[in-house]
Amino acid sequence: MEERSTHKVDSVLRRVLLFALLVFFILIFLVFKNVSIKELGQVLNPFWFLMLFVVTSAVIFLNGIKFKLLVRAVKGHISYFDSLKIVLSSVFASNVTPYYAGGFVTQIYLLKKFDKEISATLVAISYTILSTIASFIFSIPILFAPSSFIAGTRGKFLLSIILFSALLSVGAIILMAYPDKTKKLIVAIVRKFKIKANTDHLMSEVDNFSESLKFMLKNKIDLLILVLISVASLFCSQMIGLVSLKAISIDFNFYEAFITQVVSNFIASVGITPGGIGIVEGSYLLLFMPIAKEFAPLQTFLYRIFSFYLPAIAGGIVFYRVVGTLNSDLLYK
Repeated sequence: MEERSTHKVDSVLRRVLLFALLVFFILIFLVFKNVSIKELGQVLNPFWFLMLFVVTSAVIFLNGIKFKLLVRAVKGHISYFDSLKIVLSSVFASNVTPYYAGGFVTQIYLLKKFDKEISATLVAISYTILSTIASFIFSIPILFAPSSFIAGTRGKFLLSIILFSALLSVGAIILMAYPDKTKKLIVAIVRKFKIKANTDHLMSEVDNFSESLKFMLKNKIDLLILVLISVASLFCSQMIGLVSLKAISIDFNFYEAFITQVVSNFIASVGITPGGIGIVEGSYLLLFMPIAKEFAPLQTFLYRIFSFYLPAIAGGIVFYRVVGTLNSDLLYK
């Protein structure tokens, strides 16, 4: 990834921006189709609306701490402020690329920009692994917590998705823990289904993830601290959805709303479109309609404002100031 001199937003990012704006205005249309401006003023709770800023900021600040600690663990030297720059820039990059791939690339690029001697790939992969571990830990109490809500068809469906997510997390960790077997599995799948893939690159990635996992397991105390921070960050991220319900004065069963939010975050993680645009809004609206009812579009709008639009805008500003361009070649190559 090379630094460019242009200060123009190129056609790829313009298309992403137009798509995001289209979905944004569709949400606004759905909001006011179901709720009048007078009703909006009546249901909006100022305290919980401000709390949306608090939980969103907490996610960013906690991720900045996590990134700073990872850099320190590999003997790197960057300030917490620079860690925040990298985190915010990677949020922007993730939200303008399919499967959030741009965030990983941006982290590596900026780490090398701030500290040329640092093992940037190791840090970026470790950051991803921590998110996987946190997701698995998060699913355990949800799967085993007793609640009458589980008895319903909707509850069983949501819990089955969480179980699937937990199994994927465990599977990913196992694959990283046994790189030789993983490589054999990849080769077998490529040959069996005649998939056109750069096998050497895949083998290299397996080694990178395996080495990152081994690195993290070396210091159990550091790992525990990093996992706790990751879980706290993930919790704050989940709470954006629940706080948005409180912000529009919706009464809800905490357990039902919480596991609904966890499932929606899992669906969002698929990210086929840049930032999950369109997919996240649609799935979120459908999942929360039984809870928020006619206010579901409004709640979806608030959730996406604070989980996607505001962080992406802030990240885009930081990305532009640090990198000096919004050229998508930096993200898509």
